[in-house]
Amino acid sequence: MNENKNIMRKRSINDRLKITVIWCGACGNGICAEIQKDVFALEGNKSNVSFIGINTSTEDLATVDLDHKIHLNNSKGAACNRENGVQDLAESIEIILPELQSYIIEDSIVFIATSLGGGTGSAITPHLASILLGLGFRVGIIAVLPSDNESLKIKDNSRQTFNEIEGLKPQLGSIFILDNNSADKQQINRTFASLFTSVMCINNKSQDGNMDLAEIEACLTTPSFSIITKVSRKNGNTAKIVEILNDNNNIFAKRDDKVVSVIGISEAVSAKESNIDMTGLRKEIGIAPTEFHGYLSASEENVIILSGLTMPYGRVDTMAESVDSEADIIQNAMKATTQVRTANVSDVFRKPVIDTTTQTTNEPKMLGMAALADLKARRISK
Repeated sequence: MNENKNIMRKRSINDRLKITVIWCGACGNGICAEIQKDVFALEGNKSNVSFIGINTSTEDLATVDLDHKIHLNNSKGAACNRENGVQDLAESIEIILPELQSYIIEDSIVFIATSLGGGTGSAITPHLASILLGLGFRVGIIAVLPSDNESLKIKDNSRQTFNEIEGLKPQLGSIFILDNNSADKQQINRTFASLFTSVMCINNKSQDGNMDLAEIEACLTTPSFSIITKVSRKNGNTAKIVEILNDNNNIFAKRDDKVVSVIGISEAVSAKESNIDMTGLRKEIGIAPTEFHGYLSASEENVIILSGLTMPYGRVDTMAESVDSEADIIQNAMKATTQVRTANVSDVFRKPVIDTTTQTTNEPKMLGMAALADLKARRISK
């Protein structure tokens, strides 16, 4: 009997894979909530997943249904000012850190989800990641680039945050960078949640080969930019995978090149039934030093993970150039709120002040008794 027919495919979580997702700021809020919703809809034991919200805004925290929420003390929000976000974290970290650690699943991979351009998530994510790395946690990032229509402030925040994450890159795991230029924000959140959840459902059971827990974790802990894609069982072929990866509406930032460190593929079918030509796929997406391949996943999905990609510097540099090109606008706006002009206003009703120190040789400048005294003095001197 065909090995494929012995498997009853269900969307069931791989309960050995331990994942903690922390959202920071309003954007991370949406991503985390969508992932939690998808995960809770799966079959299986979900005791090895945890979802945590951290924000400076109580209003944003109130909009999501998460098991764990942490408000940075005495904060009203960051108002797109990264300095405010950092200050709020600095004042609260010693208080919230024990609580945060208690919510993180032991030995899990911790993903921090954030917008790169806001005031809260963009500011605290690099610092929080650094702290958790120092405590021995494995940390990855889910970050969202702003669309071209966003404000100059949002774009400038984004390049600063990107540079700070770049500095931590060698110590981080997967850095998923989503691009708001690709689609509606809510659609991006839903799409990524579906992709991320599909990784959490990889559970191969085939004599042809399996992506085991260590291999799934290797895909998620390899440093630098990572991308996930998936196709249905019937569309599991090279051409469809390449089409999705090259689609302009792909939710991930566009790749600069074909550099890839790890390729992980979990197929819904057996090796005999596979329509994925690895030689052709490598030609299109790049040759990875490390490949993991599993078959007969307990789902109807083919899931592909590309890890250790070159960071999307081209996209970020283009965004940064758009900010620099408007330097005059930014400087003028700053002057309008900081510079104080010295008034140059004449008071036409002010009584004139007569200068008694300056004299000419032709006209007397003194009046009354003073003028008389001056004449007498001149006469005496003669």
